[in-house]
Amino acid sequence: MLDIHKIMVPTPYSVGPVNAYLIKNQPLTLIDPGPEMPAALDSLQQGLSALGVAVKDIERVLVTHNHSDHSGLAAWVADQAQARVFVHELEIRKLAPEYSYYQERYPFFAEGGLPEWELKDILDDADPLLKPVLPEPFIEAVTGGEELHFDGGSLQVLHLPGHTSGHICLYNPVGKELLAGDFMLKHITPNPVMEADYPDFSRRSPALRQYLASIKKITEMDIRINFPGHGETIEDNKALAAKSLQHHARRLTKIQNLLEEKSMNAYQLMRLLYPKIRGFQIFLGMSEIFAHLDYLHETNRITREERNGVSIYHKNPCA
Repeated sequence: MLDIHKIMVPTPYSVGPVNAYLIKNQPLTLIDPGPEMPAALDSLQQGLSALGVAVKDIERVLVTHNHSDHSGLAAWVADQAQARVFVHELEIRKLAPEYSYYQERYPFFAEGGLPEWELKDILDDADPLLKPVLPEPFIEAVTGGEELHFDGGSLQVLHLPGHTSGHICLYNPVGKELLAGDFMLKHITPNPVMEADYPDFSRRSPALRQYLASIKKITEMDIRINFPGHGETIEDNKALAAKSLQHHARRLTKIQNLLEEKSMNAYQLMRLLYPKIRGFQIFLGMSEIFAHLDYLHETNRITREERNGVSIYHKNPCA
């Protein structure tokens, strides 16, 4: 059996603390160590110490995805412990020093009809955390399907994209435990974050299609308990998966119905559904809308035309 322990690490975000997990079986493994900020570092060290472990004892670090609240301390832990960091190959470029979070997304903002002043509002809402960077010598790339062995058990690496293109979860087949990162959260539905689609960065990744397919995979698995990246442990995985599918089905229907009434671009739809959001939340709102528009278009439930570089969406008379 795997001996899994949760360590709550603070973040500066409204989602609250991130859940880091220590697996005390050999090799000692730390999952999602948290953000690079002093309070997080203190909490992580105190949490490890309470479990009788020092940072230098860590032999392996696993990162579920590139977001700074999960990955920020990975390089520091790896350096202190001389440990390897396992991360999906699609997340590696996002953890490189030269990676610019918004640069590859600017064409999507333009396509969505986002006004310049709204883009400025996004850019002015600076991330309180440093951009996470993972030096190449520490990196161990995974693709999904690998089995990570411990004394007393193993974890299977599952590539479950949707929240990010390279998001991984980790499954213990003996204990029937899922370490889920941000793939599933008890009280909120993870955002299908807009990003460029590897290797054609001129296209958006099909985030919602990926997420729905990943959720359906999870419903077919025997999962006793789900350890998420934020919030409470999930004990009824199938019920939460069904709730996530229902949420997106309702959102798809709502957007389709709105387009029955009036043709709109992504920004207009976003402001109709989220009239009060500001700053970085605008980016998340655009991500949510584009993910659902892309899925509706892929499934021929709506049509799209380009006007002066902006995509306008219409009802599909044949749908």
